[in-house]
Amino acid sequence: MQDDELINILKTDPNTGMTLLLKQYAGLIYSVVRHKLAGQTFCDADIEHCVADTFSEFYCDLDNFQNAAGSIRAWLCVIARNNAYDRLRRYKKEAGTLSLDAEGIAEPWDDTFSVEEALVTKEFREELLREIKALGEPDSTILLRKYYLSESSKEIAANLNLTVSAVDTRAHRAIQKLRNLFGGERV
Repeated sequence: MQDDELINILKTDPNTGMTLLLKQYAGLIYSVVRHKLAGQTFCDADIEHCVADTFSEFYCDLDNFQNAAGSIRAWLCVIARNNAYDRLRRYKKEAGTLSLDAEGIAEPWDDTFSVEEALVTKEFREELLREIKALGEPDSTILLRKYYLSESSKEIAANLNLTVSAVDTRAHRAIQKLRNLFGGERV
């Protein structure tokens, strides 16, 4: 089934559309998630939750898919990979072993790996981290805690002796500065 047909079915008849989407891509997405979480302490239920989250996120973000370049398959694989890494980060955070280096969690080798793309991504991450640190305190700490360590605004506010609204406002303004600095790209 073509991507356009599937999108139309998802919009007109969500139940049928999700059934077709699952039938066509569930095995692939399960493999992607299982591969990313392999060797960790995740059970089949964790992997299945991550797969379900992937399809749910895809459906909720369906309007943005139409504007994106690529196929449903590629979009789902990216969402699945990111969900798996988010689950892994949360697990490591809870275990107290999350590294704060610029690299983050290294991705295993796969067939779609591109050295050029990896280098551009690495350079962008390093530049982004430099610009976050250049924002100064407490903005840099707020962004790192909120977006890298997944702390809630309430936790950050308590640790920095700020109000929750001050944390949210500072985070929003800092993100806007970064978007303006990078021309709205990938931030």
